[in-house]
Amino acid sequence: MKINRKQYKTVIVYGIGQYYEKVKKDLFQCITPDYLCDRKWDVHVPDSYDGIPVIKREELYTLEQGLIIMTTGFPWVSASVKSDLENISGISVIHVDEVIGERKSITGKKLKEICLEGYYQDAWENQIYFDRTIPDSLEIYFHGKQNILRFGKNVLVNKLVISFGNRGVCSVGDGTEVIDGYFVVSDASLTIGADCLLAAGVIVRTHDEHHIFDADTHERINYPKDVVIGDNVWIGLRASLLAGARIGRGSVVGAGAVTSGQFGEHQIIAGCPAKVLRERVCWSRDNTYYFNHDTLEECVSQEAFRYLE
Repeated sequence: MKINRKQYKTVIVYGIGQYYEKVKKDLFQCITPDYLCDRKWDVHVPDSYDGIPVIKREELYTLEQGLIIMTTGFPWVSASVKSDLENISGISVIHVDEVIGERKSITGKKLKEICLEGYYQDAWENQIYFDRTIPDSLEIYFHGKQNILRFGKNVLVNKLVISFGNRGVCSVGDGTEVIDGYFVVSDASLTIGADCLLAAGVIVRTHDEHHIFDADTHERINYPKDVVIGDNVWIGLRASLLAGARIGRGSVVGAGAVTSGQFGEHQIIAGCPAKVLRERVCWSRDNTYYFNHDTLEECVSQEAFRYLE
């Protein structure tokens, strides 16, 4: 969105926090604001910040033909800030993403409509490789730059959200099934093998939401780490696989398990923190609602045989 400076006497950037720090370089390439403003300066107002004058919130009510650009991240924060500004007459309010270009979401359905060749790339070097079997219900969020998603063939999805930060790589193997999943990928890779099954409420993430430091050295202790889920892994209801987790092929992760640990092949893993409960197992997709088999050979779904030694 190109802003016509002649249309506005004053341009104010509102909301000077983490998202401002993240987007300010891109924003200032598009427009130079006259003022900055933030709730946190209601009591102690600095003369300037980043070399730009600061204006008090009460002074916003005196402006005419002004434009406020909100630099807020999460939607609920934006809604709260917008409520601060709704009663100011003569002022237009937009979000910074409208200025620098939205970095929001795209669905599997939309990808098939706009990218017939099976490849998508946006202005921030985010890339998606897929084929025509990509499910409509898949939701992909790019909050940063230089991310890559490789989505396999014949993946079944009831609900799946993949949320990228920066420089994340996510690969989902052929024939995998996701009932309800949430993947969070930034500055590391998430690899999910072929023929996996993810139950409802499964969370997989390569990084924590916030920074953690050693209290004595002030050094960070929770850097992003790769997550690897092997072929033919079943991840149970509401399990959480955190940065550094590795699950070997043919394994089963129990309901509610939480782990960042490394586990081998054909194991049952459960608990918080998760541990190995049994070795040398395999599993079938055959639903116990419908069947009550005694042997693997009786199962309709025979994928397990491909992954046994």
